Order: sequence, then structure tokens, then C-alpha cells
Amino acid sequence: MALAIAPSAADQPPSIALVQVEDVTVEDTWHVAGMAGTGSNTVVADRVIVPAHRTLDMGGVLAGAYATRHEGEPRNAVAVASMLALTVVAPMLGMARAALDLTLATSARKPMSLTFYERLADSPSVQLAVAASLVDTAQLHAYRAADDLDHAAAEARQLTVAERARIRMDTAVAATRSREAVDPLVSVSGASTFALTNPLQRIWRDLGTASRHGVVNPDLGREIYGRSLLGIAEQPTFII
Repeated sequence: MALAIAPSAADQPPSIALVQVEDVTVEDTWHVAGMAGTGSNTVVADRVIVPAHRTLDMGGVLAGAYATRHEGEPRNAVAVASMLALTVVAPMLGMARAALDLTLATSARKPMSLTFYERLADSPSVQLAVAASLVDTAQLHAYRAADDLDHAAAEARQLTVAERARIRMDTAVAATRSREAVDPLVSVSGASTFALTNPLQRIWRDLGTASRHGVVNPDLGREIYGRSLLGIAEQPTFII
């Protein structure tokens, strides 16, 4: 699937075009510190012609208006931009939780360097660091967004712009808090965390990269939600 923007409609949502794999080439450009496994390379389509029946209007899709014969299916009412934002956040929640689990396991058996603590877990500073408040905060915001999507689908109705704006803000908060939750956990084990054999450093790198995805930009998320609360119809992006 490729996004196609018509030169005459640069300020409008693009179209989604279904392109045959043999019509494109892949350039090896994804050389990154984190999320290297996604293989998000550059896909090049040069003078590819796509028939109309393999295109969709992105504006309609983002609002939950799909090209389907099954109008009675509740899930077809889900606004795809809101749903996709949650799919970006979901692995971040898992990474933050995994980082906490790894730290708890390490703290139970590893002594604290240059101190008399025989276990990291015995240190009050570590006890404070493993407090899961930010992990829980991230999950609570993501689950509220998921509830909004589920309730709208169950009622077979479209989410309002205000609801979609809050979901955009919720997903941004969840991503940011997931990243912030890992920072104190990385410090618990000290420099040994950054051994390439330690899975915690990979989580740290992956979260540092994933949480900067454009769809979970925290400042933009707050701006979108703030505009909605203030009754400002114009938004800086069509991905809401």
C-alpha cells in the first residue's frame, strides 16, 4: 500500500493505492539505533499506473468510511487513524512492562556496585525506581483510548472529532510515559545495562526510537486535543 498525493490537492488527504510488489523497488535506507528490526526501508514507485479500483480516499478511510459491502459489521465503523495510533503504542507498553520485569528480576539477585547492599532490591533508591507508576500511567491512557474505540464500534457509530482528538492525545501520552518509565530502570543496573547481551539496552533503544513516531508526537497530540476543546475546527493534520 502506498500513499499518493495529487499535485493539485497537496492540502488534501492523499489516496491509498494498492501497488503490485513487482512494480516497486526497495532501497536499503533503514540504518537506525532502535527499531532496526522493522526494516522500514524506502520503497520507490517510478511511473507506476494504478487502476481506480485499487485506490481509496484517505480522508474517508481516516473517518471510518470504508469501501465495503458489509456495512453491518461494527468494526467497519472504527476510525482507522485512531486504531492505527494504538497499534503503534501497543508494543511500547509491552517494552515498558518487559523492562520493569527484567529490572525486578535483576534486583533480586544482583548486588549494588560500590555499596554494602547485597541486593539491589535492598536499596531505597532502587525501590523508588521500580515503582511502576509511569508504566501504569501509559497503560491507563492507552486503555482509555481502546475503550473509546470499542464502545463506538459496539454502538456502530463514528467517533466524534473530539473523541478522536482525545485518542490522539492519549496515545501520545502513553508512548511518552512508556519511554520515561524505562529511564530510571536503566539506571538501576548501571553501566552493565548497556552490554549488547543485555535485553534492557535494546528495549531502551527501541523505545527511544518508537516513541518519536510522528503519530505519537506529544506536543502535536496536545495541540490537536487543545484545539478540539477550544472549538477550533482547523487542525494541523488530517490524521485524527
